[in-house]
Amino acid sequence: MSESASPDEIDDGVTLTIDGQEVQAREGETILEAAERVGIDIPTLCAYADLTNVGACRMCLVDVDGERRETACTTAVADGMEIEYDTEDLWEQRRTILELMFTEENHYCMYCEMEGDCELEAMFNRAGLDSDRFPLEYKDIEPDTSSEYITMDLDRCIGCGRCIRTCEEVVANDTLNFGNRGRETTIIADSGVPLGESSCTSCGACVQACPTGTLYSPLSAYKGRERDCEVETTTCSECSVGCELAVYTNSGRIVKIEGVEGGADGGQLCEMGRFELLDDRRERITEPRVDGETVDLDTAIETASAELADANSVNAVASDRLPTETLDAFAEAMDTLEAALEIPGAKRRATEAAIREELAADGHADLQAESIEDILDAEGIVVYDTSIVDSHPVAASYVRRAAKDGADLVTVDGEEDRLKRFSDDSLTVGSPLAQATAEAAGAMADGGSASPIAGVAEAATRTLDAEESVVVLGPEIEDADALVDAYGLAAMTESQIVSLDRGVNRADVVADGVDEPAEVAYLLAGDDRDEDLDRAIEVARQADTVIAQATRESALTDIADVVLPALDWFEREGTIVDADGEQRPVDRVLEPRGAVDADLDVIAALQEVAA
Repeated sequence: MSESASPDEIDDGVTLTIDGQEVQAREGETILEAAERVGIDIPTLCAYADLTNVGACRMCLVDVDGERRETACTTAVADGMEIEYDTEDLWEQRRTILELMFTEENHYCMYCEMEGDCELEAMFNRAGLDSDRFPLEYKDIEPDTSSEYITMDLDRCIGCGRCIRTCEEVVANDTLNFGNRGRETTIIADSGVPLGESSCTSCGACVQACPTGTLYSPLSAYKGRERDCEVETTTCSECSVGCELAVYTNSGRIVKIEGVEGGADGGQLCEMGRFELLDDRRERITEPRVDGETVDLDTAIETASAELADANSVNAVASDRLPTETLDAFAEAMDTLEAALEIPGAKRRATEAAIREELAADGHADLQAESIEDILDAEGIVVYDTSIVDSHPVAASYVRRAAKDGADLVTVDGEEDRLKRFSDDSLTVGSPLAQATAEAAGAMADGGSASPIAGVAEAATRTLDAEESVVVLGPEIEDADALVDAYGLAAMTESQIVSLDRGVNRADVVADGVDEPAEVAYLLAGDDRDEDLDRAIEVARQADTVIAQATRESALTDIADVVLPALDWFEREGTIVDADGEQRPVDRVLEPRGAVDADLDVIAALQEVAA
């Protein structure tokens, strides 16, 4: 659908009337889009923001010029059109269609997870229906619960195709489609396998697009209607893409997380941002501990401060899932203690900044892409490290969308190529990815060689010769030489770089890294998952005393001498810097639970007492 705009913003448009109201419209937009822009609510079930309109539900039927009946979502406006949508004859036709929809599946609202939020239910009520004239033909299809986070109950499907078009056009994963024929037509995953065994990435975009209770998440089922929820927005802390989250809460608990519609991503999120943030089952830390015993916050701070003040050496590791304000305060405190500080991703970012500075000195323009969304407009893309499918799923969807729209895609990976089915040329090498990157760049610089990757190197060079080209660097590209080679390739072909490192918050916080063991280790972990704590645990095991400030119990808190509570993602306030270098807001969704109201307070108290 088109972006909203007031009539006086439209130049060289057309004029039409909708139920007697004069409407200014853009050439090429549909009747439905023109109506929505001025607040006219033509009924629809299959139309959805950012998707191709198909006219499947027939709810938006309108009379055009008193001569023909058309679907408003697929019919382009024309100057002088006279449209009627709210006549009794049209509503009678809609009522018949709705009744037929109800006969085919199990639409018994009382027991449906979407009761109160269902668009079909709302349309039934809008049409003035309170019963069905036709006999029910309940198919009794067993719900597909094979996916951890998404349940597919096809007995509630109306065949609108919104989930299919979302998967195809927005996520670009092509998992969902129509299967079977005639009255047996239904939604299938891949070639008809259970959803949990399919190519589904569990991003949940289909769940958000579904107008009925066909697709839903068991994490959110029956926890509250949207109208009973409060909605707060914040920024996702799962990767550096910085997606905006709409967090629905009811009675002090989170009901669900959705993407914010609009923009290039179409409101999509990934499995991490939509579901895993809701599914952290580790025990929450609400009270401080010293040597395994629960103590009050003042005692814990005094104990930790004494250890820090008396230590000859201190190492610190901070999670970059935290807001910039927290990281700045922590860096200042560690500087006061003359501690060595490490933040994930900071070393690679510093290396890349130095490379860009050197290239700029040689006369090359800034290679940093202005936005990750530049991928969508690229005509040629080379991806080094396709693990972005797991680490940065929304960015990976941009790559898939661009490839489906005709961009040439070359992928190089050290293990499994996760984008192989979308690429024009793919290379999976047995050598480390850094070596493969260097070999590829070298082969391109030499104009081809006998290297086993020479063919792909040649294809990559050809791909990046496109007018708009992008080199995407995944999180596994950490070797300095590999980064130099990749940037050299981009400079040689005048391509833009999209760098997707392991970090989340890319704020410019000074952190030179930890090189040697120290007497005391202070780990500001936040709500990091166990798999992201390996470096913090490594530093902790080399210290005599371990102080851990964390949200949940983990292998790190198990070995800590002092454990301090930290805020969870939905309790934090501040800002983060995303991969585009843009500052994004981190807003508090729920009030903190436990002894700590702000991570900054604990850090400030430690710094004050230690000083």
